[in-house]
Amino acid sequence: MKTAAAVIFILLGISGICLLFFIPQKAEGPALERLDWDDLDISSGLQDRKLVLSGIEKGITILGALKEEEVAISGVPVSRRGLLAGLERMKAIFSQDVSNRKCLAEIRKEFLPWEIRANKKEKPVLATGYFQPAFKGSLNATEEYSSPVYGWPPDLLRVSLKRFDNCLPSRTIWGRVSGRQLVPYYSRREIETKDLLPAETVLCWLSSPVDVLELQIQGSGIIGFPDGSSRFIHYAASNGLAYKSIGKILKERGILPPERLDWPGIKQWARTNPEEFQRIAFENPRYVFFRWEDRGPVGSYGRVLVPGTSAALDRSVYPPALPAFLKVDWPEIKNGPDWFRARPATLMVFNHDRGSAIKGPFRIDLYCGTGERAGNLAGRLKSPARLILLLPKDMEIGRN
Repeated sequence: MKTAAAVIFILLGISGICLLFFIPQKAEGPALERLDWDDLDISSGLQDRKLVLSGIEKGITILGALKEEEVAISGVPVSRRGLLAGLERMKAIFSQDVSNRKCLAEIRKEFLPWEIRANKKEKPVLATGYFQPAFKGSLNATEEYSSPVYGWPPDLLRVSLKRFDNCLPSRTIWGRVSGRQLVPYYSRREIETKDLLPAETVLCWLSSPVDVLELQIQGSGIIGFPDGSSRFIHYAASNGLAYKSIGKILKERGILPPERLDWPGIKQWARTNPEEFQRIAFENPRYVFFRWEDRGPVGSYGRVLVPGTSAALDRSVYPPALPAFLKVDWPEIKNGPDWFRARPATLMVFNHDRGSAIKGPFRIDLYCGTGERAGNLAGRLKSPARLILLLPKDMEIGRN
């Protein structure tokens, strides 16, 4: 009871000063621009039709469950029902027994291409990848498995600011109560060096801190146990502190050459330099907590992700389930996931997820699949791309 009272007292104080800090500012920003199909090179080389249909169906489910009747693309209002109707049309198009080329021709008839541009100029989107890794682990600490994976700690609070005052931004903050104050939650260094979390919070144990960090970066995984069983594990919460990329630190300090600054290269370096890795890992204060799942990987909108089709985008810019064409410069890799073998020239992607590091209109994180081969692609994908949004021709854009 005292804890709840302290939190309310703190948040009332926050709402009292919100007008001083969150006064809206009018500023020029990226704008939604309509394109012409004749100016776009959209080839017939899409990913497998089954993946496209699965992406459409999950998008229909996501939009059907959404409560808002109006959503926005980079601040431009659009109808949720209009987006939903567009996905239903796409499903009908891709359910036909015709070639991808024929499907794309019908997409051109039924939909218009749009793009978010900066100062009316095309700006490359940075495309990265993520995947569902598989680890060996144990439900009990052993000599082989000694690095804990934590569930949601009992003292970690999730606070939605707008529930306390409408003048506050639509943001979630994380913290804990200390005395009569809501304070930031413990950092990675504190969690891993001070034994602050109760033993019952541990879900399982992995073989190294490198595996734990990889699981936290990807947000989900499959844990295989010594008895041959396995379980899905998924993001549940974070400590709310800012994420700092280990790759960026290694680059700034010249520890690794540019050609090894992908996740496979960083992982190899970390395993051969465990103490230095630990020191640098502590400079990333963000820490992720998990929960068990009976399926996976589950995106932030509650649906299992589709390889080479589901993407994570910034929810403040792109509405859930928004369809788009993604044209990306693929990295050279030897062993990629099955869907990637044809190196599709154009992907049809859908906004099924979001990530803490995916901010703004010019970032996209592509879900690459499960296992080592998906990890090979995800770890090396960091390329310029174009994201061509697909909106129905008869849809009103910018309704008030």
